[in-house]
Amino acid sequence: MRGNRGVYRWPLLWAAAWALCAAGARAAPPPKIEASAAVLMDAASGVPLVQKAIHERRPVASTTKIMTALLAIESSDPEEWVTVGEEVNGVTGSCLYLQPGERMQMKDLLAALLLRSANDAAVVIAAHVGGSVEAFVARMNERARELGAKDTHFVNPHGLYDPDHYSSAYDLALFTREAMKHELFRRLVAARWAEVSRPDTNGGQAVKNHNKLLWRADFVDGVKTGYVRQSGHCLVASGTHDSWQLIAVVLDSPDTYDEALGLLEYGFANYRERVFARAGDAVGQAIVKGGRTRSVAAVCDRTLGLPVGPDVPEGRLEVALKQVRAPVAQGAVVGEARLVLGSETVERAPLLAAAAVERSFWAGPVVWVMRAVAVIVIAAALVRIHAGIAKGHRRRRRHIAAESLGTSPRGPRES
Repeated sequence: MRGNRGVYRWPLLWAAAWALCAAGARAAPPPKIEASAAVLMDAASGVPLVQKAIHERRPVASTTKIMTALLAIESSDPEEWVTVGEEVNGVTGSCLYLQPGERMQMKDLLAALLLRSANDAAVVIAAHVGGSVEAFVARMNERARELGAKDTHFVNPHGLYDPDHYSSAYDLALFTREAMKHELFRRLVAARWAEVSRPDTNGGQAVKNHNKLLWRADFVDGVKTGYVRQSGHCLVASGTHDSWQLIAVVLDSPDTYDEALGLLEYGFANYRERVFARAGDAVGQAIVKGGRTRSVAAVCDRTLGLPVGPDVPEGRLEVALKQVRAPVAQGAVVGEARLVLGSETVERAPLLAAAAVERSFWAGPVVWVMRAVAVIVIAAALVRIHAGIAKGHRRRRRHIAAESLGTSPRGPRES
């Protein structure tokens, strides 16, 4: 027996030691941040994992172009042609040196915007998409509010300094989170080089991505640098590991690349993603009235997950299903899934019908028969009521007539 105890003791000791090491790793402090403001955010849920002055309003330089690109991608076709206007005159800083009258495709302007950080490309995109640069900037501010930004105000589409032009680390992460949902944006910000076609001038121009972090780690896949004297060095960075994406923002940093990379590495080492439901997973059954089946599977519109790690409350998935009436089309909204962290809902996703549900063969006839029976019953009751009222009126009239003749309708009165 003593020998058997020894056999089981070492695995238990190793398991205990591993658990202690794992607990220590999870409790590791985040890297020291010298930047004036910074955030590490889970891209899927928008939950901040590490934060420093995340809502402080600051000049953010060319990281502004994340919103410019987002609006352009949402509002235009990458293949459409854009004519450069007079708005490029007088634009300073990093430029592609576009000429009024020159024609380019939107995808090439976006490459120049996001890799070369071309300020003239920003105003050309703004004028084309918004009708004017001013109208486009108004839309930038409106879109920022739609995404939940409370510490952002744009004055221009490129980020050149203006005292009324500002954002925050948290808001920039929100914009990036939304922009990274678009394949074109993801592809551009992850590219180290791109060829920009300029058919009216020299035919083509190679542009190099200003984001040097792309050369530092394979898991880095974006996003945008920024610098003006008033903002200091800024960087919005994205990293993806095992399909889990984190966003790091550092503003006014003495070393943007080291600090952003340190945040991403800390996040992947100390947190993990807990997936509650993947896109297409059934999370409940919605009741169907009058259908060939009594219910239909409700599937998630997209993957829902939350980070697990230090200082993150336990999350849960809440499902609210509707009662729907047949016919139900496949993909119809039949409910909502909510990711709840502590007491706060951090993400919502529609629940869709996994299959079409046709109306039951008997549902139509039965309903019509029931309606017909109800009409007949109500009509019969109304006829009886009307007949009773009419009979009562006739009795009163006979009674009145008999009294006027001094006789009773039932015979002579007794003296």
